[in-house]
Amino acid sequence: MTLRTTCVGSWPIPFGLRPELKRYYAGEIDDVAADDLLAKAARISMDEMIACGVDQIMGGEVWGPDFVHHVPPRLSGLETIQPRDTSKGYDGIGRYRIIGNVAAPHGTGHALAYRREQKIEPRLDKAAVPSPLTMTLGMEQDPRLREQIPNYVAIVQEEVRDMVKAGAAEIQLDAPSEATALVNGTATATDLIGDLVAPFEGTTGVIRTIHFCLGDISRRAGTEVQNLSSLLPLLQILDGHVDRVHLECSHPGQWRDRHLLGEIPNSIEIIAGIADVKDKPQSVEVLTERIDSVLQVLEEKRLLLSTSCGCGRVPHDEAIRLLRNLAKAARGE
Repeated sequence: MTLRTTCVGSWPIPFGLRPELKRYYAGEIDDVAADDLLAKAARISMDEMIACGVDQIMGGEVWGPDFVHHVPPRLSGLETIQPRDTSKGYDGIGRYRIIGNVAAPHGTGHALAYRREQKIEPRLDKAAVPSPLTMTLGMEQDPRLREQIPNYVAIVQEEVRDMVKAGAAEIQLDAPSEATALVNGTATATDLIGDLVAPFEGTTGVIRTIHFCLGDISRRAGTEVQNLSSLLPLLQILDGHVDRVHLECSHPGQWRDRHLLGEIPNSIEIIAGIADVKDKPQSVEVLTERIDSVLQVLEEKRLLLSTSCGCGRVPHDEAIRLLRNLAKAARGE
């Protein structure tokens, strides 16, 4: 038995390039001047993923290793209240105030990165961008947020369309904010569905994927409430809107709910995030047992395997071992 394996997105920053990359992250080098550096970093990241043996790689997000936190400084219409401080975990999330119509005059960087990375690796066919709601991290209480959501939808939609033009075969929306809102009971499936799938409107010939996790800052989830049952109503009404969902399955409450994977519409393939990025790398044997458990619920043809979230916050050697063990378990080794 061989099951398909894929990646979520982020990968540890190449150690030897960190001093140069930090200059880019600090805004000392712009996108154009950093192009060669970012291509070199992506090349290393993709080579490592390929060496791990997964079927589908991604670009590694080495140009924006802090997930969505690099986005607000690229947008107009925002004022910084608290700059992002990675040393403080969740307390260090950047905080922003909406002072005008939010726009991305130079894009969010996601489509630009995909174009750069696809040029140097023809195997790269999957791109990712955060969902509109996830892009509003750090301004949840802003009184103008609701009125600006259509602008965030337009920003993400433009990234998706650019990725399609660049030849992406699969586009993934990363949606931890939606998943967290559902498990915390602050939003319902009907509240979320419209803005979540709007970026895919008009796209044809691509696999539409959404990644649901509960956040990952300093290898910690964004909520203590962890299950799949709260997500099920949204997953069921995604029928016809998406082709795949990637579900984090690593927290104990999520794993206990794995039987609910069988209640997701048959039109949707499922990427099971069984390799836990918040723990020490699981062995091939442990991952094989998890695969066997999922196969009791899902047909092999609907199932893909992945890590629970991106590996960007995982120590480099552990990320390699985790992904390699997952690939081996998927091949039955």
